[in-house]
Amino acid sequence: MENNEFFERLYNELEDLLRIRYRLEPNASAVYFHENRVGGQTAKNLRAIRELRNYIVHDKRTDTITTCIVSDEAIRFLERAIEGLKRPRRAIDVCVLKERILFAWITSPVKPLLAAMLERNISHVPVLDDSGRILGVFSGTTLFAQAAGTEVLAVGPKTTMRDFERYLPLAAHVENYLFVDRTTPLEELIELFGATPKGGRKTKMIFVTEHGVPEERILGLITPWDILDGDVVAA
Repeated sequence: MENNEFFERLYNELEDLLRIRYRLEPNASAVYFHENRVGGQTAKNLRAIRELRNYIVHDKRTDTITTCIVSDEAIRFLERAIEGLKRPRRAIDVCVLKERILFAWITSPVKPLLAAMLERNISHVPVLDDSGRILGVFSGTTLFAQAAGTEVLAVGPKTTMRDFERYLPLAAHVENYLFVDRTTPLEELIELFGATPKGGRKTKMIFVTEHGVPEERILGLITPWDILDGDVVAA
């Protein structure tokens, strides 16, 4: 029964923190409200936690055997969720920092880059200018666009990003790319990836800069895989 009692205390603490965050009424189901904002696996886990809490609280009886004991995994999930609310994670905390990013310059040769992309299983590579600002993105779509727009597509030792310059700008892609500042909360990042922008272009990548504007040097980048991990979005 120790886990059950601890679970109830943690759940109540989570509810209180969420009511403060969302400015909800004292009797509002804050966990239910939160699970509808985060989505994905985290929402499923929150729903399971909420249903478990309701069972434990509303079906307590002293004249029957204990039929439900909260698992350690559920306890750990609640602890991580509470920690995440007390110390919210920002874009700079969850992004892949620039030092770890595979990127290219406009003068970079294409063949070595393609080999590196295959080796690291990377489908999209930012292309930077001399100041570290985003010029565009090189991807498989870039190759297809180039192939569709020319009679001959040949990638040789002297082929560089400049040969694909027309297709590198972010606006030339079928995917959507966004910029956020370093302090953007994790919840907002999740919403940005979940939303379908005007034109139906799903967000493929988010670039982190100091103030969230394209004219600045990038500090890092975020893909859905970086923030949809259970440990990252436990809050």
